[in-house]
Amino acid sequence: MHKNFYLSLIGIAIGGIGFGLINPVTVILLEKAETPALLTGIATTAGYVSIVLFSPLAGRLLKKYSIRKIGLIGFFIWTAGALAHIYWHNYPVLLSVKFLMGIGGTIIFVSTEFIINYYSDSSNRGKNTGIYVVLLSIGIALGTLLIWTLEISDWVPFVIGSAVMFIVWILYFLFFEDFQFAGGNSNNRKMRLRDMPLISLVSSAVYGIMESSLVVVIPIYGLRSSYDTTEVSSFLTSFVIGGIILLYLIGYMADKVNKTNLLSAVSLILALLFVFPLFHTNFVYLVVLFFLIGGIVPAYYTLGLNYTMEKVNRHYIAEANGYYVMFYGIGTIAGPVVGSLMIDIETKVAYWIFASFLCLFFWLILRSNKKEGGGNLTAS
Repeated sequence: MHKNFYLSLIGIAIGGIGFGLINPVTVILLEKAETPALLTGIATTAGYVSIVLFSPLAGRLLKKYSIRKIGLIGFFIWTAGALAHIYWHNYPVLLSVKFLMGIGGTIIFVSTEFIINYYSDSSNRGKNTGIYVVLLSIGIALGTLLIWTLEISDWVPFVIGSAVMFIVWILYFLFFEDFQFAGGNSNNRKMRLRDMPLISLVSSAVYGIMESSLVVVIPIYGLRSSYDTTEVSSFLTSFVIGGIILLYLIGYMADKVNKTNLLSAVSLILALLFVFPLFHTNFVYLVVLFFLIGGIVPAYYTLGLNYTMEKVNRHYIAEANGYYVMFYGIGTIAGPVVGSLMIDIETKVAYWIFASFLCLFFWLILRSNKKEGGGNLTAS
């Protein structure tokens, strides 16, 4: 593999520390300040709105301009945005910062996934994507372990998050070997959204809803269930560590079995797991449950991305990554708001029922698609 491939993996692992620290800390601070859950959800959503708006453009920028330059811009934006979170108590400023960070995050994820797919083929793409998400999860887990730094001062986690992202910026600046996507400028054809497989788009959106809602729901659910900040941090860490241990195995299986069948199995398992919080709220029980959920939920993203790369022309992988991240963004816009509304309706019941039915809904789409042609359906 090319050194750019390994550098991208190292970068996303280190950057994951910032990803895993900034959002949960912001949610906890807003909840402790007695901010309504809906406003907390809207603040989280602000960053995802910019993902939806910017992700199609990000794919085209990668295809047209220097990969190194685009990546450096993304990491710089995220570094500045993380530091600006020290003004979290000013709600209008927080919304603006979240929106800015969404642009930086979009560039980071689209460029990293582009590089991984560029240096992969059908024999190892599932494994490589699994490694990418596992390393990101390791970084996020380390980030959640630093939530305790809130006890020092409310600005400390944001300085730490900004610092680790700046380290990645330095690594890219010093070591990334620049290249331009072959045929990027000469190929004037543009991939249309309607050319994307429908299963890819739905899978990405479902993951977006799950991931973004759980980031809001788990801290609020834990705090309102009388757990302290350290115990809530354990829930989040368990959720992320589950992805580290289980997701690589799922990515490895993706290279061996039919991805539609694997997505169907994932949906049914999650539909079952999401109803378990209705029966018990014991600390150890929830730690184990969030471990399992955290290990399986990201499979929606990795399996959907692998499916996408199998279905689209290689000339369009940058744009396909952009569209894929765009629908992830669409899901993440809905996730925090829906999650916070559900937990306001009924803290211990409503969200888990919603999540279970969402998984069952996607399972029905997969079964319908298989009957109609086994994955040839495209978005119109």
